[in-house]
Amino acid sequence: MNRIRHQAPWIAAALICVAAILTRQFLIQPPEIAHQCDAPKLSLIPVGPWWCSVRSAVIMTYAWGALQYTALGLSIAALVWRRGWLAVATLAVGLVAIVWYTYEPGAVAITIGALVLARQQERSTVPATR
Repeated sequence: MNRIRHQAPWIAAALICVAAILTRQFLIQPPEIAHQCDAPKLSLIPVGPWWCSVRSAVIMTYAWGALQYTALGLSIAALVWRRGWLAVATLAVGLVAIVWYTYEPGAVAITIGALVLARQQERSTVPATR
């Protein structure tokens, strides 16, 4: 049971990464999907299926830098407060950032999230010697 408890954060981050890969491969990149969401010029009325707004939101996280600022902000927070849940969030956002082409902040977030999470898990398994 203890082993499953220690692997759960890593598995959760991996599942989030898989979801990001699937989103990129099946919702963002295919040209036929993009064409379904294209709006006619000079139109204020949304056009296309319901998921076009989800696609646009995902694209805007990249275009506006929201993903990069989130990755860097979580990295700083994980370094300052050193909480396990914060490390998992940092690791997961870093993985999503790498998959969605925000490489540098993603790499920083993955490194910091993984190190803080490993440190937290190491502390919880080593008995206190004092």
